[in-house]
Amino acid sequence: MDLHISVVLLLIFLTGGHSLKCYTCVPDLTGSCDAKVETCRDGFSKCASMTGEQSIGSTKVTVTSKQCADTCEPGTEELLTGGTVKVHCCDTDLCNAAGIVLYMIMC
Repeated sequence: MDLHISVVLLLIFLTGGHSLKCYTCVPDLTGSCDAKVETCRDGFSKCASMTGEQSIGSTKVTVTSKQCADTCEPGTEELLTGGTVKVHCCDTDLCNAAGIVLYMIMC
């Protein structure tokens, strides 16, 4: 077998087994959120972090969730309720580490 073909096949086998790792965290109704490292399934090539902010009276509620994603559209969306949802996307291991929280700020 030609040496060039052997080298290419070796590189394919060495890199083909790597799966993306992302932090995952979905807060429950009490605000508890236990971040875990998840190896993403085939077809999931992005780590996503979504932060929602909403004011309820004088209280500001912020919820952040993290997960593996097959597609991800970064940006900020205004909600009909006056809140916002910010989406961050990345594609390297554990790149969605920042800010895993659910908290309320009294104004």
